[in-house]
Amino acid sequence: MARLVSKEQYFDQGLDVLAHAGFKGLNIGVLCRALGVTSGSFYHHFGSWRGFVDALLAYWEGDQVRRLREMEFGSGTAESDVEKLRELTLGLHHRAEAAIRAWGANDSAVGAVLRRVDDDRRKTVGKAIYGVVGERTVTTHLTSLGLAMVVGYQQLSAAGHADDIAPLVDEFVRLVHSHARVVA
Repeated sequence: MARLVSKEQYFDQGLDVLAHAGFKGLNIGVLCRALGVTSGSFYHHFGSWRGFVDALLAYWEGDQVRRLREMEFGSGTAESDVEKLRELTLGLHHRAEAAIRAWGANDSAVGAVLRRVDDDRRKTVGKAIYGVVGERTVTTHLTSLGLAMVVGYQQLSAAGHADDIAPLVDEFVRLVHSHARVVA
């Protein structure tokens, strides 16, 4: 009997392959072998390689939005939103994201999705930081610093550095709170 595999299983496996083998190691054969299915299953779900890539990137792009919605981002205090972003950051698939960044430098469609994700992250992080800080220039600097920290961590992680991101994120959160506006 043939094994049934969902699109989400393909996406999860695709992100795992990206994390361990990079974008050059991701292909139909590798995915199908890892999932124990034939290429017919792949083509049934996606129609083509480009169909898979577009669906994978849409899944990755939407994942942050889904997770923030599940966390009820924006429904509490600014401090709780910063904490939710901390949790989200700790849960990112950092090595897969590093591979997506490398892929985006080699594929304009991937690069376009990556820019949208980065722009959305900049807006979301900026909104949370502004809620704590209340000043635009400081918010802009802290937002850029936070995103640079995550991207830098991802690149170092992909290069084999095994540092834990949690202490870095905790230090960043303390930095944000050190700029908190004083309410009279």
